[in-house]
Amino acid sequence: MMDTKRTGFSKRPVRFIFPLLLLLPLSVSALTPQQDLRRLALRQAALKVRLWEDPYWLKLLYYEDGLLGGRRSPCTNPRFFLHKWGHINPRLELEAAIDGFFYEGEADDSPACAFPERYRWLREALRVGGEFPPPRCAKFEDWKAVLDPEKVTLLFAAGYLNNPSTLYGHTFLRLHKRGGEGADLLDYTINYAATTDAKGGFLYAVKGLIGAYPGQFSTIPYYLKIQEYRNIENRDLWEFPLNLSGEEIDRLLRHCWELGKASFPYLFFTRNCSWQLMPLLDIVKPELDLARRFNFWVIPSDTARAAIAASSPAEPGWRPSLWKTVEWKRSRLSPSQRASVLELARGDQRAELDRLAPVHPALKAPVLELAADYLSWRYHARKIDQKELDGRTDPILAARAALGTQDTFPGAPARPPSIMASHESMRLGAGLVSHGKGPAYELQARFALQDLLDDPEGYLPDAALEMGSLKLRYDRNYGRGFVQQGRLVQVMSLNPWDDWVRRQSWSVSAGLEQAPETGRGPGRATVWAMNAGAGLAAEWDGPVRQVWYAMFEADTAFGGALRENWRLGGGLKAGVLGSRGPWRGLLEARYIGYAFGDSRPLWAGAAAVSFKLSRNASLRSEFAWRGGDYRELGLYLHHFVFPP
Repeated sequence: MMDTKRTGFSKRPVRFIFPLLLLLPLSVSALTPQQDLRRLALRQAALKVRLWEDPYWLKLLYYEDGLLGGRRSPCTNPRFFLHKWGHINPRLELEAAIDGFFYEGEADDSPACAFPERYRWLREALRVGGEFPPPRCAKFEDWKAVLDPEKVTLLFAAGYLNNPSTLYGHTFLRLHKRGGEGADLLDYTINYAATTDAKGGFLYAVKGLIGAYPGQFSTIPYYLKIQEYRNIENRDLWEFPLNLSGEEIDRLLRHCWELGKASFPYLFFTRNCSWQLMPLLDIVKPELDLARRFNFWVIPSDTARAAIAASSPAEPGWRPSLWKTVEWKRSRLSPSQRASVLELARGDQRAELDRLAPVHPALKAPVLELAADYLSWRYHARKIDQKELDGRTDPILAARAALGTQDTFPGAPARPPSIMASHESMRLGAGLVSHGKGPAYELQARFALQDLLDDPEGYLPDAALEMGSLKLRYDRNYGRGFVQQGRLVQVMSLNPWDDWVRRQSWSVSAGLEQAPETGRGPGRATVWAMNAGAGLAAEWDGPVRQVWYAMFEADTAFGGALRENWRLGGGLKAGVLGSRGPWRGLLEARYIGYAFGDSRPLWAGAAAVSFKLSRNASLRSEFAWRGGDYRELGLYLHHFVFPP
């Protein structure tokens, strides 16, 4: 979800950053009597119609209603305002902007050049266009000429489970340079990101939660974002046309120039990269009013769907990750050719090149090309360094060049479903549960996003990514309502073993749960549990696709239901995930032995099946057992909704 500006690397990306202009204090003391009268007249005209309350003015400076009344802009950079109290007083800021019409210094230092979209609107609102024509803003015009976009698209980078700050993906804008169709090197992106001082850890997470990192807009060459997302992080890039008119594109550029002087507190779950694009698009197309659709938490896929739905339907573009391209090319080769690729990339390259010398060019060329691609992937995945990349790639490219033109890999990887085909991010549910002592009723809510049994279309396959799941249960036999589960986070990534990648499967989980193995009754066995596991998975493609997995797991829990109020141990978790059409099934068993605290071992397991009724509805049955005696069977109806 979070996109960060990274520091500390040996090769930092070159960014075309919005200039930060120092605004000179305005002085009206040098005005002629006629100019001063005109200035006061304009202020009076604005006062008469309460122009500072105009919705567009409030959007331009990002004013929000305060809890105790009044308005306040969350922008923390004083250069974004002309008046020292402008961040809390729209009227004073508007009056300072009117005074800016009478600035007589260098044009590039003028308020009208620093805030071109504000002054365009102000001229129109006060009907003073001819009297105060736009000045010649050389710096702004030069910057605009470099970008010179003819269309704008919304880019969505798929989630990346190996980086906690990008679990849910990232959204940004691409500016397509006029006349540069197909020339990605010429295009730029408009990107909002947090400037951080750490790569990870507890302090990193805390700062992200409380808004301690500043978020800023910048323009970055598109090819650098391709390298970051597609190559380094192996994330697919989706591109959705926004169908903006020429005037709307100009408005976007004018306001983005203004945002070069702005910074906002970056909050991982609310005011993140995706949310901050919404008020920007609301300024470009005021009728959208996208920002008001997100009140409590913001997920990139939700904001992308909201923005895309407001544009005319158009076929999205798709740029597969580097690994997905390598994987597709590999599928086109024979087993012996694949073995040659591995030998060229990881084995005795010289001997393999000699062995391939007499092979027909049509058979040898794809082997050499894929070996070069695979080496590039290994480099971006930090499995080899630059020296090894160059040392192994140069002979391969030389051998490939000697073969001339060859038709190696016709076609392209199959395009997966986009986020427009995926279910909504929030899930609500209701169910009936039967256990040994009678029925119970359950209500469920999950803020985001998917578990292993949810339909994965448009999301990461073979992965669970749950945040803020809550299960409330009423047990009729005990006449008691309680929290059956209150999970803060659960992430599970099943990566079928691939010798080319050698990626482990893993899981983490934390939250409240019931521990009936303690012998306590429903609602009286609540513990705070945390666990993490790592292991291997294997895939079998048949009539029913299966992913088998086994993980070593560390587990701990705290709560009054436990002896000594805690336990710590480790064990094994294993299972199989199956899918065919609308059906998905999961079978899992778990054993944990505890060496510290409550030493009673935990045996648990589950068998579940789900059926997709529609894009946003599913039916699920779950059987679970825990400890020696507890068994339950539940039937649930799930409905996915757009978050409030």
